[in-house]
Amino acid sequence: MADRHPDHDLLRELEPVAEQLLNRHLAMAKEWMPHEYIPWRLGRDFDTEPWTPDQPRLTGVAQAAFEVNLLTEDNLPSYHHQLLASFGRDGAWRTWSHRWTAEEGRHAVVLRDYLLVTRNLDPVALERGRMAAMQQGWMPDKTALGLMAYAAFQELATRISHRNTGRYSDDPVADKIMVRVAADENLHMMFYRDIVAAALQVDPSAAVEAITEEVLGFDMPGIGIEGFTRKALQMAQAGIYDLRIHHDEILWPLLRYWNLFALEGLNSQAEQARDRLAAHLAKTDRLASRFEVKRMRTTEAQERAS
Repeated sequence: MADRHPDHDLLRELEPVAEQLLNRHLAMAKEWMPHEYIPWRLGRDFDTEPWTPDQPRLTGVAQAAFEVNLLTEDNLPSYHHQLLASFGRDGAWRTWSHRWTAEEGRHAVVLRDYLLVTRNLDPVALERGRMAAMQQGWMPDKTALGLMAYAAFQELATRISHRNTGRYSDDPVADKIMVRVAADENLHMMFYRDIVAAALQVDPSAAVEAITEEVLGFDMPGIGIEGFTRKALQMAQAGIYDLRIHHDEILWPLLRYWNLFALEGLNSQAEQARDRLAAHLAKTDRLASRFEVKRMRTTEAQERAS
């Protein structure tokens, strides 16, 4: 007899909601073909015309952002494994895990095809980065409730990071791709956002504790990418994804949606967790403001020096 899933009772109670959200997702999701977004006419054989550093049209920051976005998507097998391990292999949960994986797979396809055809990244370095990222994998120690909360924040963060990367690229083709990918991420965020809302109805104290833990320990899944800290700083300095965006456009919109600070009837542990969350939000706001001032001063100094 198979071992009982550690979150069996919660998942069983939430499964009707998961099925409703899955059906909503399937009704809203639009089919699209990655190959239709690629300017294939620009393609050249790498064996006769090897890649050289003068070929990319993207800036260094846009290159870093696209590389981080793609290598994050490349870890899809790890994410799929984690979904099945956390949500189980039955019913609507199983169907959602497979559907999500299938949709996310298109993102890696379209991003890699674009970057290789346009020669905007070194294909050898990109492949080595993919191998390294996938060999490291992504294996967080999360409960089902923790993964739901994490995914809500992460999908929204990915949506905004992708969208801002497209804008920053100054390439209409890249921007169109990122608009399409961001639309998928938004639907994924809606599923997780609303399943967390349902969990708050089922067990508000446990859900508040899970949300707090995920906010306080939040890392994007790309953190294992080689040079991630440096590349993330480049993205922050360019305004693609920084603490201000994280605070204002990721954390607070979801916390307001869940009405988290107005929930009543929490146990003492959840109340304490909510206090820690409030303190963390205030600290993040302060750090974001400091970074903005530092970035502005750096920009002014560079303008004076030029």
